[in-house]
Amino acid sequence: MAMTVLDRINEFLFEIVDGRCKGAGVDAPARESYGLSLPRQPEHGDLATNVALMLSKPMRRNPMQIAEEIAHDVVEHVLVASAEVAKPGFINLRLSDAAYNELLNQVRTDAENYGDKNVGGGERILIEFVSANPTGPMHIGHLRHAVLGEAISRILRSGGYDVTKEYYINDGGNQIATLAATFDVRLREALGEEAELGENMYPGEYLLEFAHDLIEEKGAEGVWEMEPADRADYAKNRCLDMIKNHLAILEVFFDEYVSEKALYEAGKVAEALETLKEQGETYEEDGALWLRTEHHGDDKDRVLVKSDETLTYLVPDLAYHHEKFKRSFDHYINVFGSDHVGYGPRLKAGIQCLGHDPEKLEIILLRLVFLVRAGERLDMGKRSGNVINAIDLVNDVGADVARYFLLERSAGSEINFDLDLAKEHSDRNPVFKVQYAHARICTLLGKAAEAGFAPAEADENLSACLDSDYERAILLHLLQFPEVVGRSARDREPHHIPAYLLEMAEKWNRYWSAARQDDRFRIIVAEEPERTRARLALAEAVRQVLRNGLMLLAISAPDRMERDEEEST
Repeated sequence: MAMTVLDRINEFLFEIVDGRCKGAGVDAPARESYGLSLPRQPEHGDLATNVALMLSKPMRRNPMQIAEEIAHDVVEHVLVASAEVAKPGFINLRLSDAAYNELLNQVRTDAENYGDKNVGGGERILIEFVSANPTGPMHIGHLRHAVLGEAISRILRSGGYDVTKEYYINDGGNQIATLAATFDVRLREALGEEAELGENMYPGEYLLEFAHDLIEEKGAEGVWEMEPADRADYAKNRCLDMIKNHLAILEVFFDEYVSEKALYEAGKVAEALETLKEQGETYEEDGALWLRTEHHGDDKDRVLVKSDETLTYLVPDLAYHHEKFKRSFDHYINVFGSDHVGYGPRLKAGIQCLGHDPEKLEIILLRLVFLVRAGERLDMGKRSGNVINAIDLVNDVGADVARYFLLERSAGSEINFDLDLAKEHSDRNPVFKVQYAHARICTLLGKAAEAGFAPAEADENLSACLDSDYERAILLHLLQFPEVVGRSARDREPHHIPAYLLEMAEKWNRYWSAARQDDRFRIIVAEEPERTRARLALAEAVRQVLRNGLMLLAISAPDRMERDEEEST
């Protein structure tokens, strides 16, 4: 990953600050605390830093004087045109034409890799997400798991991490016994017998469909000649295949699948339990076996084996993580739903009891998703009849819209999924706005080619022709893309990408509107070939960054859309 324009200027600034701190006999502040960023008011400059304010106290000097000295040094860099000092000690920089030329050149050269930011240094990460019980279709909560986990994985890879995606199949608990009982009822129903689902059984018609398929394969008598466990496995595997097919529609695929049942069969659950005993982390009380999790940060100790000798669900979970940690990844990420609030501390405590470093496990907790229609939240209870499976929602609003709406808020925020807005093909719909900006630029570049114009090459003086406020605002936004990707990867926060893309689309749309209304900003002007080629180079860079950002979110970047047949500008 090559250094970006911002990287190069920051590195020069860091060297200046390190040198001045060394000369003054003080420690330099952490580099991430004063790196260059966009100023709050664009008229103040292109980039700004508050490092002089940070150095004032340890150096015991006026921050304005420190700022003047640093500003004097930093303008020596070829990518910096000027540096101004503002009270009480801010340094505001303006980029040179060489900086803008280099930026556009880098976007073109890196193409689909522009935005990659090596913050991970090759660190190996195992991320586990979705892991929906193989008892039925995914619900909307699982859908949020899927799109967020996939986006985090893609962003981590772009951020220089080595990522493995894993799905944990919960096929060893009571839910499988319930699935087996439900499937047997559906088999009797498919054979024309009177059968009624119990109160806690799975109500979906999908099991009836599976029952018909199995009867067709085995015959009416053959299904009952099967072992009950085999019928349960058939139903489980069909449910898992259904989940995998639905995930494929979302372009979510896993590198590994780990079965809870297989952990039991391989003796891994018993092995983990024995390890906890050997570590001296268990004790018996009231006929149950307890784990000393309170000593390791949990709010109380937890039961492992109940008085009736059945295991709690914590035991296979710890066995799974015991096997995870044996695989020697540098870091582990679990994406949990809101039903796992409070589970993290006991899981980490158990991991420490097994002799592993709990700090290697990171838990991302997702909040709930609510469907909204006509401004009102829908009652999603089973009794209301408003239960909507994940794939039904995707089919209703489209996979791209579903992804964007589920990614534009942070994992810790509830989502009100506006069904009316999701179906609207207008600029009110943010994903439509972003995709349409991409399609509009594709159309523009196509029409320019028909007229004999191509984007300027790297060795041409592009930035001298890109001097309007609209163009400079777009250039500065392009400059920030790798920083946004790096931050998103480092903090595991994909929602920064949709926000960045929406702002990019809005900046482009303002420029486009100005170009249609004012000849000074027209993009294709036959009499000004140099300016035309420069503006096409800018358009090409915006198109590339919009596409790259959408790909990180697993959202398509269409070349053509409804309404993209506008007059070329």
